[in-house]
Amino acid sequence: MTDTSRREGAEHLALEVPEDCVGVRLDIVLNRMIEFVPSRSFAQKLIDAQAVWVNGRVRRASWTLRADEVIEIDLAALRPPPSLPQPQQIPLDIIFEDNDILVLNKPAGLVVHPGAGVPDGTLVNAVLAHTGYTLPSLGDPLRAGLVHRLDRDTSGVMVVAKSQRALTELSKQFADHSQLRRYKALVFGTLQASPRIVETWHGRDPKNRLRYAVLAENEGKFARMSVQTEKVYAQGRVSLVSCELYTGRTHQIRVQMSHLKHGLLGDILYGPSAQGLGGGGAAAAKDKVLWALIRELAHRHMLHAAVLGITHPGTGERLQFETPPPQDFISLALALEKFSEKK
Repeated sequence: MTDTSRREGAEHLALEVPEDCVGVRLDIVLNRMIEFVPSRSFAQKLIDAQAVWVNGRVRRASWTLRADEVIEIDLAALRPPPSLPQPQQIPLDIIFEDNDILVLNKPAGLVVHPGAGVPDGTLVNAVLAHTGYTLPSLGDPLRAGLVHRLDRDTSGVMVVAKSQRALTELSKQFADHSQLRRYKALVFGTLQASPRIVETWHGRDPKNRLRYAVLAENEGKFARMSVQTEKVYAQGRVSLVSCELYTGRTHQIRVQMSHLKHGLLGDILYGPSAQGLGGGGAAAAKDKVLWALIRELAHRHMLHAAVLGITHPGTGERLQFETPPPQDFISLALALEKFSEKK
């Protein structure tokens, strides 16, 4: 007889089911919530290996989640990445390249470097195949050429260092925040003041190790950004905003916008369902048609790294790279525009 109960003694990651995941399949929710679960097929493998429990019991991948359920994952079931990333032929959208740097438009859904649960199929694997040689790293070969990263489901501009000189110089720019990073995001509600500077203290959420949170003053790391409204939809229930980072903390924009009660559309980790519907999120949720539209089209958090400005590590020239949001972002914005016209 198969044991369908939770195995004791294993290291678990526990997650409460977000409100807007009620009624959604277990494998879909695992893929959307957890960066080291890169696909539904990988989620299904974890479930089939009985490494996932819902309220202490193994469920099928098709299990429809209910309110107040808790998902647990046995972290030991995740495959460790190889000691060195291997080249893989994965298409790259290259914006600029020379002997020192490679500037890319990263698609949403692509993990940047190997890690727990994602041993390959990453941006690093693709870059190694493109360059044909091993890139320098900051002490971690799994992050070859990387001086910064984007979340799996964040799209947009990234720079990769191809030489040791480039890695050293770009690392200094990211450390002293002399680079320019500007993002576009679709968020709930309308900012009361725009533009505005947001300053918080940032660190791991003590209640959920997947999340980061705004902490008490002088706890964690200082986080600063500016945010400005570009467009308002649906009578103020949704806005397109531009966020400029002055620091580069993990999940910073997602955490700070959630803290302001303007969570990103499609962000089930930090969005309204994760913080308790409030402010603009509550207004959007009351309109069933709008909420259904967002759930249908926002299959990831709606965040795009639109602009990256750096000083070239070899020539000293100031460079700025821009890329428009991908089609899913544009399609949702157009749908919101049509919804606004109807109302």
